[in-house]
Amino acid sequence: MGVIQIENLQKKFGDNAVLRGVDLTVDKSEVVVIMGPSGSGKSTFLRCLTFLEEPCDGIIHIGDYKVNAGGKLDRSRRQTIRELRKKTGFVFQSFNLFPHKTALENVMEGPIVIHGAKPDEARKRAEELLIKVGLGDRCNHYPAQLSGGQQQRVAIARSLSLNPTVMLYDEPTSALDPELVREVLQVIKDLAREGMTMVIVTHEMNFAKEVADRVIFMDGGVIIEQGTAKEIFEHPKEERTKKFLTMVEE
Repeated sequence: MGVIQIENLQKKFGDNAVLRGVDLTVDKSEVVVIMGPSGSGKSTFLRCLTFLEEPCDGIIHIGDYKVNAGGKLDRSRRQTIRELRKKTGFVFQSFNLFPHKTALENVMEGPIVIHGAKPDEARKRAEELLIKVGLGDRCNHYPAQLSGGQQQRVAIARSLSLNPTVMLYDEPTSALDPELVREVLQVIKDLAREGMTMVIVTHEMNFAKEVADRVIFMDGGVIIEQGTAKEIFEHPKEERTKKFLTMVEE
């Protein structure tokens, strides 16, 4: 059984069906990259996995936690969603750091508030993680004193501080200047080598070729095609995939 198992995931905004029955299994240590045009449902799919958006139907199973979408939000279900979120790191396009807290304090926050960690323990872990993402010398800097790439690396460290089972990335480099993209992608590559299970929505094709165990192409709220990076980029089967790749490579 996969670390992530999604069955028949559906999401509507009014009459607009954004996800139309998505099935996906992600194995332990697998890196899955999701591509597709704007409006294809990629970001909504990720947000539904942690109930940042409430799916209309389907089953979400991450680690030991399983939630049926569309059910009544009673106490038990709310608690299960909370536990599922604890096991899922989420890195957004925008960095979402606390502007009034230093890099160190941003990374310490989650373990203290969510896991009840002692401040000394949280500080030690935060320092280790900031060193891991190449920011050991920026611990006491505030977000406004950091570049976009540095802020995004703090955001990754913050997600890792909760010891997640899986990491989800929603276009983590789309808000960055081109010269800052590489430093963020390098951190994600390092995590992939360490065996972190990851689902990454990205438009960085070369990065996808390097890091992905599997590439998924979405359009119209469904998975059109999936395979290894080599299969998708060099030998796509579906016309929609071929057309998309031709457009992004121009």
